[in-house]
Amino acid sequence: MGVSVNMPSGSTALALLPLAVLALGLMAYALVHLVRAPSAPYVPKWVWAVVIVISVPWGALAYLLVRGRSQTVADTSGPALRAAPEPPASPVPAVRPRAADAVLVSTVGLTRDYGAGAGLFGVDLRVPEGAVYGLVGPNGAGKSTLLSILSGLRRADSGTIAVGVPRTSVAVCPDVPEFEPWLTAAEVVDLARQYVAPALGFDAVREALSATGLNDVADRRVGAFSRGMTQRLGLAAALVGDPRLLLLDEPTAALDPAGRAEILDLVGGMRGRRTVVFSSHILADVQRVADTVGVLGAGRLLYQGSTRGLIDEHLQPTWSLRLTGSVERIADAFRAQPWVVRADLIDRDRIQLTADTVAHGERGIAPVLAASDAGLISCEPLAADLESAFLALTANSPAVPQTLEMQR
Repeated sequence: MGVSVNMPSGSTALALLPLAVLALGLMAYALVHLVRAPSAPYVPKWVWAVVIVISVPWGALAYLLVRGRSQTVADTSGPALRAAPEPPASPVPAVRPRAADAVLVSTVGLTRDYGAGAGLFGVDLRVPEGAVYGLVGPNGAGKSTLLSILSGLRRADSGTIAVGVPRTSVAVCPDVPEFEPWLTAAEVVDLARQYVAPALGFDAVREALSATGLNDVADRRVGAFSRGMTQRLGLAAALVGDPRLLLLDEPTAALDPAGRAEILDLVGGMRGRRTVVFSSHILADVQRVADTVGVLGAGRLLYQGSTRGLIDEHLQPTWSLRLTGSVERIADAFRAQPWVVRADLIDRDRIQLTADTVAHGERGIAPVLAASDAGLISCEPLAADLESAFLALTANSPAVPQTLEMQR
């Protein structure tokens, strides 16, 4: 038994010819576009090539639609991204005027009890507008829990929270950001931009990548990024929406010393332009950029105020003075000052001087030396830093572990 195949008539084939030419032209256009693009959206290029060739014309249509929505570097400004001019000190707007002592974030009696002494207990937080607020404490002190509650990712058991900006103006960077490995760095940041600030345009992506030191790897897939590069990418994704409140959980934890310095300079440069709350267990990082500090221990806020105030309140600052002249006579002159706690002779040319506050010591040492006609060889401050202040603050709190990193 034979099988008959009905072939289209000459007139039908002629009518279908324009559609066939259109489908082939669309396929050719998509393939040329795919070859010229620096990367393909979501999957490797060869996968898209197979889809375009096999599924004519639907594969080509799917590729062009996905490509248009992803707005990759090749479609918008890929070459310009690599040849971008030197970035500004910080990709942030001009300083926003604010009232004196304005508070942007506050909590009253904030409590989240996980049991067995873990969580937060009665935290009254006050973050000044435009400040860089350093939240410091050992691991397990409650820093991540507090930031998660402020960002809305967790709920408190009790207490109140007041945030002076809309939720759309709040950005969060977790301590371990994660991204789809097949996306490029530019695609990750651009995806964040499309969600939170589509009106800003692709220039915001370029600025965020430049500010975080990722401009040269904008086209690389993030699956090959190191932990430090991923941390930078998380910060770039947070910055791209131009937030007024930025919450950073351990932003320098995975970076080398040079990378830490760059990110800290970026955070410090936001003072007055954004309000930044960042947590850290590296005391030197907090002292370097934070003008306000909160010390958490065992879920309780042990101190809140200026970094200088913490040092002044919980330390008796000490200096080692190396002098020429009559050291005993100079020591007596210091002991006569009302702000001097003690002045001890270390050897024949050195005095160890303890003052009641850092400010009194910094302002008072020079006049006493001048009046005593003493020659100053060196003046070295001893233990006048956040590390020593934290240890002094928590010395009488046995529940607070002394495990912070004292990195220099």
